[in-house]
Amino acid sequence: MNKWFQVTDSVGIWFVMRGLRSGKIFYLRSSQSWCFEVPLKPSMITIAVTGGIGAGKTETVNILERLGAQTVNADLLGHAAYAKGTEGYAEVVRAFGDRVVAEDGEIDRKVLGSIVFADPNSRRELESIVWPRIREMLSDCLARNAANEVELTVIEAAVLYEAGWSDLADSVWSVETTYHQRLARITEKTGIAEHEARRRIDAQIPPEARIERADEVICNDGDLTHLEQRVSALWETITKK
Repeated sequence: MNKWFQVTDSVGIWFVMRGLRSGKIFYLRSSQSWCFEVPLKPSMITIAVTGGIGAGKTETVNILERLGAQTVNADLLGHAAYAKGTEGYAEVVRAFGDRVVAEDGEIDRKVLGSIVFADPNSRRELESIVWPRIREMLSDCLARNAANEVELTVIEAAVLYEAGWSDLADSVWSVETTYHQRLARITEKTGIAEHEARRRIDAQIPPEARIERADEVICNDGDLTHLEQRVSALWETITKK
């Protein structure tokens, strides 16, 4: 993937094309027919892995990590966004009261989750507190990785599109499976009741909305071996560009 940029200096206008994977910049003077190249450090690729709850995002990211990617989990950053002592913590307590504070003083995520998944207005209020902070932390993480010459970083984010974070990635991969499989995985993994699992699934955007916007769609309706084969094939494709 190449991009052209227009640059103005003391001599005139230059048209600059950066070869993202080749690590070179080509300069072409608008008034002349020659060009030259300057070596650059290769640019970092950022992949965002999204998908509905229970679809298999975490398993996909774990495979990419084993293949050599650096990973960052937006959900875990969300926990940090309202950790005790932070501004986000104070805002969450102001919004939802002491009932969401656990005995250790941290936010009780189970209680908070039961509130926001039962009430769309409460969910939107929590999102307005947490999502901007997560974006800032994601941006900082990507900047650090790029400065450290990391070749590929993977963002795991269930609400990538809802939160408006897709612009942080060069490519978006959506992991999808059937509603029934998602329901079974959620209840087995978390132990929550089926009606609660359904409520959490239905709170997310429909699969069709993710599939329409994603660059790659991973159908995770088989076993782990099948998923590893699909993810490894995509890895080979993107790392060899």
